Amino acid sequence: MFGSAALDLVWVAEGRTDACVMLSNKPWDTAAGVLIAREAGAVVLDSTSRRHSLGSPDTIAASPVLADRLMSLVNESIR
Repeated sequence: MFGSAALDLVWVAEGRTDACVMLSNKPWDTAAGVLIAREAGAVVLDSTSRRHSLGSPDTIAASPVLADRLMSLVNESIR
């Protein structure tokens, strides 16, 4: 993480970073950033590879090109 959860997600949306992984967050920390990242074309999931929702305990955002590979790495490391 570089700062706030919203900033990390906006940087993915902007292309400043390729991905971000937040394994503990609250919806008020991520809601705006998730929306902006999705609108910019990023894939935003939780650690179970489900579409991120307000009830998601974690947030993983990445460019579409990296999303599958990143999810594999995340799942290997947390399982």
